[in-house]
Amino acid sequence: MVRSAAIFIAGALATGTAAAAPLHLVCIGNGSANRITSTYGSAWSSNGTSAWGQAIGNKDVPFDDQVNIELGDDELGRIRMPRAMLPPIRGGKDGWFEVKDVVKGQDEITGTVQVNVFNSPKMRIDRIRGHISLSGKAGDYAGVCQPYDPTTVQRAF
Repeated sequence: MVRSAAIFIAGALATGTAAAAPLHLVCIGNGSANRITSTYGSAWSSNGTSAWGQAIGNKDVPFDDQVNIELGDDELGRIRMPRAMLPPIRGGKDGWFEVKDVVKGQDEITGTVQVNVFNSPKMRIDRIRGHISLSGKAGDYAGVCQPYDPTTVQRAF
């Protein structure tokens, strides 16, 4: 019985059917967040008439931030998004958001981040260079990722 279990485990490892450890990434980069701006003005003429107006638009706000990613083998993962890209009404749990439709290709990893019903940024990670890009309604982010093992990582302090 013990021998057959050992053979099964060795066979599973040799064929690659055993579950691989999740991929943990820390990414440093920058981006621009889309923010709504509003301005208004009023004017009076010498004959006593007045007028006012309001303009609403968007502006890009630059930011630097870190992104953390955990990807499993089950086409799911989670990501800690840059705070500047998060809308006031959002989902997530403890700062983490679900990544759906994860596709791990030979050269890239892609997925969709579920921030809220209206905002689902696209994630792309270049596996050769380690570059990440996030692009959605709330803005864009680009950075460079490094893998790490949370159980053995050296703490800064």
